[in-house]
Amino acid sequence: MNSGNTDKLEAAVDGMLRRLPQRKAPYSLEARVMAEIARRASLPWWRKSYAHWPMAAKAGFVGTCALAAALVVMALMAAGRTDAANHVAGRFSSALATLSLVRDIAVAAALWLKSYLSAVPALLLYGAIAAVASAYAALAALGAAAYRLVGAPQHSN
Repeated sequence: MNSGNTDKLEAAVDGMLRRLPQRKAPYSLEARVMAEIARRASLPWWRKSYAHWPMAAKAGFVGTCALAAALVVMALMAAGRTDAANHVAGRFSSALATLSLVRDIAVAAALWLKSYLSAVPALLLYGAIAAVASAYAALAALGAAAYRLVGAPQHSN
């Protein structure tokens, strides 16, 4: 479609839509919308969104939040210096030691596997990967064929 035809079509559709009469909302909807607008306008500032708060209230809120965050950090630091915290840290350190042992075993197994696979020719590895992929594709094809023969609903013409 060239641009001249597109412009003509757009002008024709625009003209037809402009000639349509305006539809008025049902009275019940209009009344409900206007009542909701009036209700929201009459709300006190603390019931409105943060953007409608006075600047002093915003500053107070931010200051209060900063003070609360500082108190939480100080309480956590103080709790970290107790005997109970040392006991919990000791428990975690034994769990971390176990995880460290598991990680060391996994690294040793990976190194052994790497040294073992480095002795195998690359062509043999690629061939094995291709064989496994072919077997997987064949299994998927056989499954689809079996489904069509046995499980698929029969359509009669």
